[in-house]
Amino acid sequence: MPPSRFFCRSIHTTSKSNAKLYGWGHTQALPLTRTPNIFTKPTPLFDQPDYALPRSDQVNFMATGWGHSLLGTDKHVYGFGLNRCHQLGLANKRQTSYSLKSNETLKGLACGREHSHIVIGNREDTSDTIYSMGNNMYGQLGVGECKSTRPGQLVMQNQPTPITQGYDGHHITDIVCGMDNTVFSTDANKIYAMGWGADGQLGQGPDWSTDTNVPSCLPLVGAIQKLSSSTDFTLALLGDGQLWVWGNSEYGQGMQGTKIDRILAPVPVNMIDETIIDVAAGGPFSVILTGKWIKKERGWGWRFVCGVGNSDDRDNVYLPSFCFVLENLESGNVYTCGYGGVGLGKEVIETLKLQKVKGLDKIMRVFAATDYAAAISESGDLFTWGLNGPSGRLGLGHYQHEFVAKQVDMGNNIVMDLSLGTNHALALCV
Repeated sequence: MPPSRFFCRSIHTTSKSNAKLYGWGHTQALPLTRTPNIFTKPTPLFDQPDYALPRSDQVNFMATGWGHSLLGTDKHVYGFGLNRCHQLGLANKRQTSYSLKSNETLKGLACGREHSHIVIGNREDTSDTIYSMGNNMYGQLGVGECKSTRPGQLVMQNQPTPITQGYDGHHITDIVCGMDNTVFSTDANKIYAMGWGADGQLGQGPDWSTDTNVPSCLPLVGAIQKLSSSTDFTLALLGDGQLWVWGNSEYGQGMQGTKIDRILAPVPVNMIDETIIDVAAGGPFSVILTGKWIKKERGWGWRFVCGVGNSDDRDNVYLPSFCFVLENLESGNVYTCGYGGVGLGKEVIETLKLQKVKGLDKIMRVFAATDYAAAISESGDLFTWGLNGPSGRLGLGHYQHEFVAKQVDMGNNIVMDLSLGTNHALALCV
């Protein structure tokens, strides 16, 4: 499988404004100007009178953190929510906006607990740059500073600051954030990490569990199909289909068949014989999607676009290019491993082996945040499960936990993309 030059979570680009933004959970991190409150069900944000984006702007990229969000369009990046450490890129603002220059293109967004990244390319498609902002106490921004370089200070960046050293490659193929660390991959088939490393989040090796304030290369080489992280461990699905894991695994979320306090270097996951096509890292659990691939040139699919295509003028939100879709959707099984409301029923809150999540069929994509997970089906239906609580983050209209997957009422809308924050969520629908 060739490496993707589009982030798997952000492939739904379009030349027409037909994908609509929905949100639920804590509204302070949604693109609204109202006094913060709670949406327990998906709400069409574009229909709200206080919708904070220009209605002519089509959202192409979404990233959600612990209390903030970034949204990207063709010409702008918008930030909303908590901003104590300037994770939105400007001081003392709950909403921010950045305009891309005429020769710039947006390639990706990522949000951690109190830090953020924007990946910018150029029109000639010759190179990408990662811009970092927010909390930098552990060096998670990768710009060469941290609490050890500025002792006694709250170390942070109050505007997007480029990473100028420490990695090989011209293009960023994926980027994700844990709580206080960042992991990204490049077209040189290398993976880099920076930030908090006490639990092995940086994957640097058996003798390394300290923080780093510049990108540090992992001892793992290969084209990346997808990276996933949300808390303090990372999953890396390579182009050859092999899954690797590193970081915290004290609940068995590392899928090694036993609890391991810290996995300090990448180790393979060999717990399942089926072909893995998508992964999602929660807090104390992992979610795995299996299936089969077919290759279809310039076919219209909305899953795992690989290669580069030019946007078409058809009335859809798909990216035309050769792409990979599931050959047999009945084999699109979802498995989980670890601890919590993992979708195995109320009687099973812990498993050290991969078990099939109940209530799911023909799934195309999986997602996870610290305490809950989600899946999108072949037909564009959305399902969530896990711990809920006062934010209503499961989007099911209540505050109770769900121990099996439940369908979210999205009306007659097809869910195209999803981003799960700790206490809020965003979805693009048609």
